[in-house]
Amino acid sequence: MSDVRPPRVGFGILAWSTTGGAIVGLILGALAFGILLILASVLPAPVGRAFERVRLVVALVLLAGGPLVGAVLGFLEGRLKL
Repeated sequence: MSDVRPPRVGFGILAWSTTGGAIVGLILGALAFGILLILASVLPAPVGRAFERVRLVVALVLLAGGPLVGAVLGFLEGRLKL
């Protein structure tokens, strides 16, 4: 017997793995941004002010890059399952 799955099953595995990776990436990105906010408030004033200047860029990188990286890793995980 061959171990070939119908195309819809393979697509479902890839879709769920990619979606799950994106969700985990979003959670980890938000967690990393929260940790950076806490560190910026605890560290000395010059470091806190420097972080204030780049806060928007850091937020965009973490909150957009996290799900993107997670989705790619989830897709690769799904490919391993096929």
